[in-house]
Amino acid sequence: MKNVLKAVAFLLVGVILIGCVSQVICGKWTDANKETYTTKEFYALEDKSIEVFIVGSSQIVTGISSMTMYENYGISAFGLGTGNAPMAGNYYWLKECEKTQDISMVAIEVSMLYEPTKQFLFRRAYDPMKLSRNKLEAVYEQSRDYNGDGVLSYVFPMIKYHNRWKELTEEDFVFHKEDSLVYRGNVMKSGVKPVPYEKVIIDNDAVRDIDMEADQLEYFKKILSYCKEKGWDVVLFKTPKTSWSLSKSEGVSALAKEYGVPFLDFNYDKLMKEIKFDPMHDLRDADHPNLRGAEKISDYLGKYLKENYDLKDYRQDGTEPVDMELYHEDREDCYLKMSTEPMEYLEHLDNDRYGVIVQLTGDISGSWNSAVQDKFAALGFKTDISTLSGRNYVGVIERGNCVFEESVIGPLDYSGRFDGRIDFTAWSDIMYEEDDVKMEVDGEEEFFDEKGMNILVYDLEKGRILSEVVIEDNSNNLELETVYLFE
Repeated sequence: MKNVLKAVAFLLVGVILIGCVSQVICGKWTDANKETYTTKEFYALEDKSIEVFIVGSSQIVTGISSMTMYENYGISAFGLGTGNAPMAGNYYWLKECEKTQDISMVAIEVSMLYEPTKQFLFRRAYDPMKLSRNKLEAVYEQSRDYNGDGVLSYVFPMIKYHNRWKELTEEDFVFHKEDSLVYRGNVMKSGVKPVPYEKVIIDNDAVRDIDMEADQLEYFKKILSYCKEKGWDVVLFKTPKTSWSLSKSEGVSALAKEYGVPFLDFNYDKLMKEIKFDPMHDLRDADHPNLRGAEKISDYLGKYLKENYDLKDYRQDGTEPVDMELYHEDREDCYLKMSTEPMEYLEHLDNDRYGVIVQLTGDISGSWNSAVQDKFAALGFKTDISTLSGRNYVGVIERGNCVFEESVIGPLDYSGRFDGRIDFTAWSDIMYEEDDVKMEVDGEEEFFDEKGMNILVYDLEKGRILSEVVIEDNSNNLELETVYLFE
């Protein structure tokens, strides 16, 4: 009997070790849309805490803010998407959600109906899924129907990723909560890619025949049938993207009509104007919204769901869905980084978590007007930049207070210490060459390579550089140039 117990114990220890090693060595999806974080967050949800489940591709990872829906309408939603997610992946994640959540509504982002799938996209969708009957069914189907990786390679990822040990980093062992910027499945994206309005709206497209991908359509119909079987309401939607078209939209509209479900397409001129979506400011790239765009879409979607379906108001029970203080801090940071104009950026600098260093390495006094000066002065600075023609300047803010400010005719350097622990040095000289423009923070040189007003923002709570920008004088107009942002 003792030998049997020893054998069982040895086997259990072996299984646990294999599981731990597999989690470390398994491929991570953290660089672009951070799906590894979103699925990790999904499994950390309290049971029966989600009423609306949102599935799709990276369009929902960056384009839907469940927190906006919660704060504005009390809706408890979670968006689970992976990059170019196969509809089969959406189907099995929906079944995975059903195991622990009491959902009554499913919202589906429809991008992938027209997109072919590939083997690595199944890995992206299924690798983060916990071992369960759902996962075994999912990987068996892809292995059989797509001639994909064998089932065992999903059960024991070491079979697939055994050579990854050579490229392991700290991130494979520890996920940093403050670095993830993930809230209920939404990854806060602060990049801004200006796209002309007419490149996004589909109203004037020529209509042509275009077929949906058969395998995607098959699993899409499975999702609709499964939702009907469970008595769940369904809403289809499409976030703004340049690669969408009127032909694709009309195809989805016909499908939605066939199944009797609503379809909200935010690529139409009327709906984009209604939510005030501005592709010049609200996209992080040609096909994905940034946080500002996500909040506009989500406010409309949340209002639509609240007005048309019987959903609870989860704000009333006093339970906060995430660390709300951290969420609002990250949201503030994101809006700072999404700034595209000098006045907007200066306004968002007013934050008692920031250490801000300002230095002049170019003369911008001629374009510095009273409106910009008012924003600058509101931060606590007393110097009027419009009076500094030919002079150098350094100013420093620490936790909302101006702690240093000086302007001189010759070169100026200043060294200080944020919170008594973060050393920094600023060098102001309008005679610098662009390659010489830099600051030093915490022993690291930060090069701007741009002349003008150089601004560096340090997050004193999280201990990292948050943003580096230059306000430039371009033909008597002040422009904001982003040099670096933490994302």
